[in-house]
Amino acid sequence: MTQLQQYRQLARKALALATIRGEQPRPVYYGVTMKTAAAQIDAKYVANVENILQQIENENIALKEALKNQGNKYLGGLNDAHFKNQLTGQGIGTRWGYGGAKYAWKPIKIKPDIPPISTGVVVIPPNKRYIFDVGDGLPDAGTMRVRIRASKVNLESKHSPTLRLFFGNQASNDSRVLVRASDHDITVTAPPDKPEFYHWDVRLSEIARNAYRHIQKLGQLPNPAEFLSFKNCSSVPVDVQFDYLEITAPHHEVWPPKSHSQIFIDSQYEDDEKKYAREILTNFMQRAWRRVITKEEVDQKLRLFAKIRPQCGDFQEAILEVLATVLSSPKFLYLSLESSNEEKVSKPISDFDLASRLSFFLWSSSPDDELLKIAAKGKLRDPKIIREQTRRLLANPKAERFAHHFTRQWLGLESLDFLKLDKKTYRDVDPLLMEEMTKEPIAFFKEVLKNNDSIMHFLNSNYAVINDRLARHYNLPEVFGNEFRPVKLPLSSERGGVLTQAGLLAMNSDGKDSHPLKRGIWLLENILNDPPPPPPPAVPEIDLADPEILKLTLKERMEDHRNDPACMSCHVKIDPWGIAFENFDAVGKWRDSIGKNPVDSTSKLYNKHELRGIEGLKDYLMENRQDQFARALCYKMASYALGRPLTFGDRSLVEKISSELKERGDGLADLVILIVQSDLFQLK
Repeated sequence: MTQLQQYRQLARKALALATIRGEQPRPVYYGVTMKTAAAQIDAKYVANVENILQQIENENIALKEALKNQGNKYLGGLNDAHFKNQLTGQGIGTRWGYGGAKYAWKPIKIKPDIPPISTGVVVIPPNKRYIFDVGDGLPDAGTMRVRIRASKVNLESKHSPTLRLFFGNQASNDSRVLVRASDHDITVTAPPDKPEFYHWDVRLSEIARNAYRHIQKLGQLPNPAEFLSFKNCSSVPVDVQFDYLEITAPHHEVWPPKSHSQIFIDSQYEDDEKKYAREILTNFMQRAWRRVITKEEVDQKLRLFAKIRPQCGDFQEAILEVLATVLSSPKFLYLSLESSNEEKVSKPISDFDLASRLSFFLWSSSPDDELLKIAAKGKLRDPKIIREQTRRLLANPKAERFAHHFTRQWLGLESLDFLKLDKKTYRDVDPLLMEEMTKEPIAFFKEVLKNNDSIMHFLNSNYAVINDRLARHYNLPEVFGNEFRPVKLPLSSERGGVLTQAGLLAMNSDGKDSHPLKRGIWLLENILNDPPPPPPPAVPEIDLADPEILKLTLKERMEDHRNDPACMSCHVKIDPWGIAFENFDAVGKWRDSIGKNPVDSTSKLYNKHELRGIEGLKDYLMENRQDQFARALCYKMASYALGRPLTFGDRSLVEKISSELKERGDGLADLVILIVQSDLFQLK
């Protein structure tokens, strides 16, 4: 298969997902109270609870006496997920098994009425799961909406529980699939006496499905059923409960979906295939190719439409085949600049190219209608207008992509994705904490950008952007909730800025201990844009088999290694920066000693300036390297904005941007605007 065929195949698949055929599909529903779910497992338990409640109501006796009359059953302590009656306090453990479809629920075709709030709930303690088996009743495609009526269990707790949704299946003993169903975790804030509805939306066509659906019958092996798994991912020991679960699949807010209507637009010519095809193509090509489309370009696609129309079953099939060629064209796939036959000199790019460059810089996506309309009028280059448009794009939720992608590229966060910690040394560091470490630099960047704070906050700040998990990891005062928010740091805190964030310190470790060399190189490359030269060939390694070497501290080993003439020229530039981080272990926690020895994080730079640990490093950078850091960040962001490495000829323009930034107060949002308004961004 050629590359063009692959592109076209992907385009056809994308268009099939974006469009619909025929009438609106009838959804299937699941509507299950947890009282009913408990009865599926143990009907006697539910009957016992009902008898007790009836005795209390009809005979006007106390709960204790009613429980005694019914044998004081179902009162044992339950540490796993369990069904519970809130009035009687009785409960039974949840159960699930894949064999025989014993726990599978069948969907219904009529939307269920929402039942009254019930005292029969399922309680999910921290790090525990509740599994709900949907059998084989879900459709192949569409959006599944999963709703629960949930609340906190403990009203007095200041912490709110967090639920994460998983989707999976188990065909046999040795075949189990469990994947995260949504990037969106739910923080349940409703009090126990006033539960609220919360929901997830899951794209069924984009998640791992059971391969035996439509092959095996429910109850046979391999098992064709699928299930939802609700996990309490709270960072503190706090339970969550819900009394009602509802599933709708497929769920549509509107019909036809917006993605379909944006392709098959309303028109007075819908009964005239040729005219309607022209309208669809003109509208679609302008958005896809991000510029005004010529009549000749549309005519070319119309000729293709006329050629393949007799071979297609209907108009929609034929037009989608043509649109797939639009999406597999280099004019869609590449951000190519409009060419000219004139001599190759620096000249302004077109307004449409500028709109694309701006949109892909801040949204990682095509320009919207407003940006294209301004470009069509030739006014986007106006300093006031492009400044306003840049601010508009930054205020849009799509700009979170800029914060995510640029921060990961700038700080090299991909290294953290592949870090393997020594589990014996760091038993208390779980995958959820590692997840928060990965998010922290991005959350910090978003906060600085939102407030147009000084970029020097990346070097040092009096606040951190953290959640409850990271606050505990940093031994900071208690923070409530899983959401990231700015937290003012105590004066004695060693945190602040990105240098002391746990994720960045962890990714520059070896998974068991700190790694001064990695940390020093990272600072030079990513923060100061001053990478050290590559090591010469045949550099000797530190001989850890030598008993005399093992007696030395890490700092002493590095000094001994640095005494080798072949190593000195590089390590004298790298090591002092890395040693300044030595008070942080492999997961970024503060330490005053390593074993029985106190940490020695003092070092001397090649210019003989002494760094006294991380505070000394921050002070030195703030007093002596602000301009270098500003240039480095300008360089990194400009390279990201242009989608290419910068050349020697670009350096003067970077210098100009960093100088203007300093005059404006070093605001991060100002830096974005200065880059967008610069010749570097607007010239070919």
